[in-house]
Amino acid sequence: MSKQLLLISLIPLIIMSCSGKPTVQDFLDDPELLSKTTNQCITQVFGDEVHDKETCAIAKEAQIQKAKNAINSIFE
Repeated sequence: MSKQLLLISLIPLIIMSCSGKPTVQDFLDDPELLSKTTNQCITQVFGDEVHDKETCAIAKEAQIQKAKNAINSIFE
């Protein structure tokens, strides 16, 4: 029973890891990736390129979380 439960709980993680899209945590763990992606999203907004709205939204959430973390660390 516990093996089945473990397997079922791992399925969403496996599916998400195969999607190839970085998560908010991926961006927080890799500031260079966050910076590069944010710059690409900004450039694409002002250009005619087709951009990945989902990845840009995730990068935006990571930027918001990064700012919240910085503010919280000031008040600790």
